[in-house]
Amino acid sequence: MRHLGPALLCLLAACGGNFSNDDLEYLNALPTREELASKLPGSGKSSGQGLARRRDGLALGDPSDIYKSTQEASGTFNAGLDGLLSLLEAIRTTPPTTREPTRRTWGPFADSKRPGHDARFVMERDGDSFDYRLQYKRSKAGDETWWSFLEGSFKADAGIRKGEGELHLFIEEAVAKGLEVGEGLRGLRRLDIGYQTRQQPIRVEMIFAAPSTTSSEIRYTYREQTGGFGEMRFLLKNTDAVPGNAKEDVEITSRWTPSSGGVGMYTILVGDLLGASFQECWDAQGRILYAKGSWQLFGIGRLSDCIQVPDFGP
Repeated sequence: MRHLGPALLCLLAACGGNFSNDDLEYLNALPTREELASKLPGSGKSSGQGLARRRDGLALGDPSDIYKSTQEASGTFNAGLDGLLSLLEAIRTTPPTTREPTRRTWGPFADSKRPGHDARFVMERDGDSFDYRLQYKRSKAGDETWWSFLEGSFKADAGIRKGEGELHLFIEEAVAKGLEVGEGLRGLRRLDIGYQTRQQPIRVEMIFAAPSTTSSEIRYTYREQTGGFGEMRFLLKNTDAVPGNAKEDVEITSRWTPSSGGVGMYTILVGDLLGASFQECWDAQGRILYAKGSWQLFGIGRLSDCIQVPDFGP
C-alpha cells in the first residue's frame, strides 16, 4: 500500500501555497512513523523461520528463535504502519486546498492511479480533538456518494502533539466499490491502529482483520520507553514450538534494550503442553544466552546472564 502516499502527493502537488500556523496545528495531529514504529534492533533481517524448529536441540550461542519471531512480527507491524502513514506524511507536505474555521480540505482531485475515481482528504477540529478521513467517489458521481477509505482521530494532551489517536482502513468496502487497494492489503477486511503517546511507555496496538467469513484477526501490541527500550506482544499461530504431534498457537512477549540484547517468553495457548511457557534471552547479536521451558528440569545457560530490561508494567 506504500504507493498510496506518493500517488496522492502527486495529485496534490498542484495546490501550491504556504502553511498557516493553524494549518500546522491540524497537521501536527497526524501521527508519524517515527513516533509509532517498532524499533527492535535488527528488524527486517529475519529468515522467517521463527519457532518452526523443535526446541529439544538448543545450545548456547544458537540464534534465538523468539528473537527471530519478534523480528518478523516487528517487520509486519511496521509494514502495516507504512501502509497508512505514508499517505498521511504526503498530506503533511502540502497546504490544504480549502480552509474553513474548523475544517481543512485537500482536493478533490482525480486519482491517476485509480482511473475513474476522485479523492479528497478532510480534517475537522473541535478544540484539541481532530477527526480526519480519506474519501473516494466515482468521478462522475454526485457529492453525496463520497465514502471513507481511511478514518482517523486524535485527542491532543494539553495542546501539544502528544496524545491519543486511532486509524481505521476499510479494505473490504474499498474492494467492493472497485478501488485498487494494493497487493499487501488484499485478503484483509480492515486494518485498525490505536495509540497513545502522552506518557511513557508509549503504546501502539494494531489489528489485521481477515474477511468477515473467517472472523479471525492478528493483533500486535508495541510499547516503547525513553532510551530505546521496547516491547512487542503478538500471537504466533500453527507453529512447531515444542516436541509433540500437534501444532501450537503461542503468545509471545519480547522486551529488548537498544543495543545489548533482550528477553522473550511464549505461552502455549493451543497444541501440545497447553499452558506451558518458555523463556529465552539473547545478546546483541541475537544469540541465546539462556533458555528454559516450564516443563524442563534444567535449561541452558544462566538466568543471571540475561540483560536487564526495564519493567513495562501490566
